[in-house]
Parts: sequence; structure tokens; C-alpha cells
Amino acid sequence: MIILELLVFLVGIIFLSLSFSGLGSLFTLKLKSDFFLDIFCGLIITSLIVTFVHFFFKINFIIAGGIFLIGIILFFLKKNISIFLEKKDLLTYFIIVFLLLPIFISQKYHEDFGYYHLPYSLAFIEEKIVFGFANIDIPYVYNSIWLNLYPIFFIENKNFDFLTLPSFLLFLSFIIFSIKNIIEKKDQIKNSDYYLIVILFYFLLKFTRISEFGVDFPAIIFSVLSIYYFIKFYETKENLDKKSFFYFNLFFAIFAILIKLSAALIIILPIFLFLTNFKDLKFYILSLRFLAISFLCIIFFVQQFIYTGCFLFPTTLTCLNVSWFNPEHIDLSKRLELINKSYSSAKGIYSPEEYLSNFNWFLIWIKRNFKEILEHLMTMILPILIFVLVSKKKLGTILVFEKKLILVFFIILSLIFWLNYSPVFRFAIHIYITLIFLFFSKILISKEFSKKKFIIFISVFLVFNFSKNILRISDTEKIFLGIQKIENEYLLDTKTSNKYANIYYPDFENNKKNGWQGRLCWDTPFICSYNKLDVSKKNGYLVVDKLKN
Repeated sequence: MIILELLVFLVGIIFLSLSFSGLGSLFTLKLKSDFFLDIFCGLIITSLIVTFVHFFFKINFIIAGGIFLIGIILFFLKKNISIFLEKKDLLTYFIIVFLLLPIFISQKYHEDFGYYHLPYSLAFIEEKIVFGFANIDIPYVYNSIWLNLYPIFFIENKNFDFLTLPSFLLFLSFIIFSIKNIIEKKDQIKNSDYYLIVILFYFLLKFTRISEFGVDFPAIIFSVLSIYYFIKFYETKENLDKKSFFYFNLFFAIFAILIKLSAALIIILPIFLFLTNFKDLKFYILSLRFLAISFLCIIFFVQQFIYTGCFLFPTTLTCLNVSWFNPEHIDLSKRLELINKSYSSAKGIYSPEEYLSNFNWFLIWIKRNFKEILEHLMTMILPILIFVLVSKKKLGTILVFEKKLILVFFIILSLIFWLNYSPVFRFAIHIYITLIFLFFSKILISKEFSKKKFIIFISVFLVFNFSKNILRISDTEKIFLGIQKIENEYLLDTKTSNKYANIYYPDFENNKKNGWQGRLCWDTPFICSYNKLDVSKKNGYLVVDKLKN
């Protein structure tokens, strides 16, 4: 039975890979791309489609199936199936899929899954877009476009295991994309290749459970991809390559920001590219690709406005005086800042205002987070040191990345922004890993690169990742695709429910057996809320306002 489920899952992964690659080709047509790069773009295109369609319809199995089918058709219309079906590539693909599969099998739900990831997906399935959606609960104030992908992976029998498939497919594609680009490199290994190597080492050692990182993980992936193509832009003199690398740098940067606002400063890089290469790039802003990027942003901002009453939350200048706008949400950024700066460890010592002023928070924050930060940094650095030690010194000219200073500027500015607003390490992984790369880049490039040694290194890390998750599965007696669902009971709020919507909330008393998970909505029917709401309906759309006292 397990073998059959594995085979079905592998077939499903191949199907999704082909579909997303086909959808991604809408953006990458006539650009320098490959199968896995098309998948990255396909995930972005799909999130755009789902977001737009949800403006007018509930997301159901037919819509999801239609999106995947269109992707498959587009893939075969490209007539380049050979890039995927070459025997060597296919064998490599299956080996890596097999070694990384335990990541998916051993997954556990992210702590926010029952809180808002799953309820968010259910909202897409049970209703078309809801005005004032952010009034239902705080997490919906800060919207992430990555969550818009989840509903099309929702299985009607309420098996939630597949909701994390986009993250798994993204991780899988990135690993294969990176390995493939380095191994098949025909000319000299460059800075961009070493950047991929540094990322590969870290990802395979640290990202052994993708679900633990929630929406932060895809933001990291697209951020490092954007930086990667920024570096590649300056490593080529071919106009077609420059055109491709600029678009990918811009496309991935914007998507990273739409996933997680903490990645906002990544936009510095495509702006710098455009301004310093204006003569060559000015015509690109008139292209269909640039219009697609612009449309992605517009759709997201419109969705944000419908949710919160603000086009760019929490910028008050973008907020309008609509009924569903909640002024209380503006103070949310301060509350989150206190959480991110470990204020819980300083209660009774400082007031919130005192804690945030004069860097009173810094030493307490360092004390609480030092171990985690050190662990991540050591995981980034140690594999590089080992790789350097086993490599021979290379004779000849050392190539140094010519635009190193702009990356240094980006890192410094990003670290200031990060420390000031949201000093949680997982929000800054792309910053630190780029910093580590810049620090070691000269040393790495001074060493003779051996594909054989690289393959050995990556193989060891893949086996490590595989073994860690196999042991995890064994320890928990995990059955494939058998994630334990939290069975929470819920109650109807008879005071606020009306003819337009039923409003439910978790039955805290009867859910005590589930611990803190018993306080979460999970798959409670939409609308599940801890707030008192005033729900109406206008022109066929639900409007959710906070109930006035």
C-alpha cells in the first residue's frame, strides 16, 4: 500500500512539475531558461491566476484542475520535452526526488497551520473574495501571496497533506536547478556558481523540514534567486542573457516581497540594474513581461485593499475610509515589533515604550536569540570551510565580483531594516547567506574547482538530509501521507451570526485535550473567528466589519 502511495505521489510530482513548467513558459518564452526555472515562474503565474480568479469565483476542484491542465498543454506545445526526458537528467531527477522525499513524508504542520494557513485556504474554497477579511483575525492583515497557492492543492476529502506541496516542489526544483547548473557548467566556475554552492550546502543541512518555516521559506528561495541573477547579470556580455537575467532578478524580487514584506529591500537590486543600465534596459519596461509583473503587483494591492482597506499595509497614506477599514490594525506593527524583539523576556522590567527606545531591547534580544543565530551561521560557514580545505589552490587570476559593493550596501541596509523592525533570524536568511558568500567568495574562487569533489559533497549532504528524515519517520512511526489532523470541536456564535454568514469559534472547553492547538480554528467552517463581527452582503460579496460596541 505504501509503495503504491509513493508511486502515485511521484507521478503527481512529475505532473505538477510539467504543469508549472508549462505555465512558467508564458513568462520565459524567448528568454534564457530551463525546465526548473520555468517551474519557479510557473508558481508565480499560478499564484497570480488564483488570486485574480478568486475575485469572482470560489476556488474549487474544477478551477484547480483547469489551471493544471492548461499548464500541461502549454508544456507540450513548447515541443521541448527532451529537456526533461533526457535519460541522464531523468535519472538524476528521480534520485534527488527519492532522497528528498522524506522531507515531505516526515512533515509536520507549521505552528501557524491550524491558526490561519488552513482557515485561509478554506475561505478561498467556501467564498469568493471577502471584503474586510482582515477583521476575521490578525494574521490576515499581513497578506502573503504564497498562501493563495494552497487552495488548489486542497483535496475534497479534507486531507491537508498536499497543502505544503508548493513549498516542497519549490525546494526540490531549487536543489535540482542548482546542482544541474553547476555540474553541467562547461566554462569556468564563476561567482554566481559559488553563491549557489553556499546556498546548497546550507539548505540541505538546515532545511530538513520545510513546513517549519511556513511562508518564510519561499520568500527566502525567491530572494536568493533574485540575488543570484543579479550576480549573473554582471558575468555575461550577451544581450539576450542580460535581458533574461534582469527579468528574473526583477520578477523574483517582487514575488519575494509579495510573499513576505520583510524581504522589501531586495527591490534595491533590480532598481540598481535598471538605473545603471538604463540605455540597454529602458525598452524592457514596455514589454508584455513587464506588464505581467505590473499586473501581479496591482492584483496583490487590490487584494490587500479588499482585505484591509489599505493598498499597502501598514502605510496609512494608502488607506481609505471604507467601512471595513479597522484603525486598530495600524498599531499591529508595534505589537509585532515587541514580539520580534523578545519583549516577553522583559515584562516587568520595561514598559513597551521604554523597551523599544534607546536600544534597551538589544541585549535581551541577543541573550534570547544568540544560540539560534550562532547555529544558523555555523551551518552556513562550516561546510564552506571544509570544501575550501579539501580543494587545491588555483593558479592564475582571481575573479572578483565587480559589483560587490552594491551587495554590501544592500546587506548593510537590510540588516539595519531587519534589526529595527523584525529581528527574527528566519526573516533574514537570504541576507546572512549573501554576507557569508561575499566574505568567502575570494577564498572560494582562489581554489581549484573539482566537479567530482562537489558531487561527493552534495551526495553526502543529500544522504544526510535523507537519513535525518528517515530516522524522524521511524521515531514517530509515521505512515506516508498520514499527518495527524487536529479534531477540534467548534460552536456557533448565535449573537453575531445572521442570514449572510454563520460565525463559529473553537470550543475551548472540549478542545483542552488538544492543548494549545485546541484554541485554533483548523478546519472549522468559514467564518471562524475570535472577534465579534458584523457581516453583511453587498452585490454578492461578503463584507466583514468589526462589531461596534
